[in-house]
Amino acid sequence: MWIQEGGVVMYPIICLSILALAIFMERLYALRRSKVIPEGLVTELSFFKERGREVEALTTLCDRYDSAMARVIRAGAERMTYGLSEVAHAVEGVGQHEAALLSTNLRMMGVIANLAPMLGLLGTVLGMIHAFSVIAKAGTGHPGLIASGISEALLTTAAGLIVAIPTLAGYHYLRGKIDRYVVEMEEVAISFLEGISEEKG
Repeated sequence: MWIQEGGVVMYPIICLSILALAIFMERLYALRRSKVIPEGLVTELSFFKERGREVEALTTLCDRYDSAMARVIRAGAERMTYGLSEVAHAVEGVGQHEAALLSTNLRMMGVIANLAPMLGLLGTVLGMIHAFSVIAKAGTGHPGLIASGISEALLTTAAGLIVAIPTLAGYHYLRGKIDRYVVEMEEVAISFLEGISEEKG
């Protein structure tokens, strides 16, 4: 079996692949749009603005939605009495905090993307050591034995890259998704709160 042929380094590489997949699936589920920016909240915000409700009622609305968007808007609403500059600072600060929460475990994916090729390289070195050890003991008259060492080296290199490439792609996909969410949340929150402030003014 190719896992056994790759040598002992193949097992940590396989473990890293399982961990990377688990993190990706967990973050993909956690980063659903309905969880981060609920459509119901966006709809209610538009009604809220049209009906000219009091700002104090906004925190009650946000409390009904356990989402990053609701927490960003609430933070801005709580600073409304201090002016739009304070609102923008509050929204930006909470937005960064929410981005950090949404990025949970993503750093681990980055570590895996860097570590997997390194393990593959280690397997390559061990395989080449094995190949040269065979040459030293048996000479060059046994190509099958030499090929087994080279095969071990190539398998681990390939396995490391097979794990690292999709992990890195998944990391950047999720990172980009989080960045887009944060920008959208901040823009919607500031625009909405500015509109509320103008109506009250």
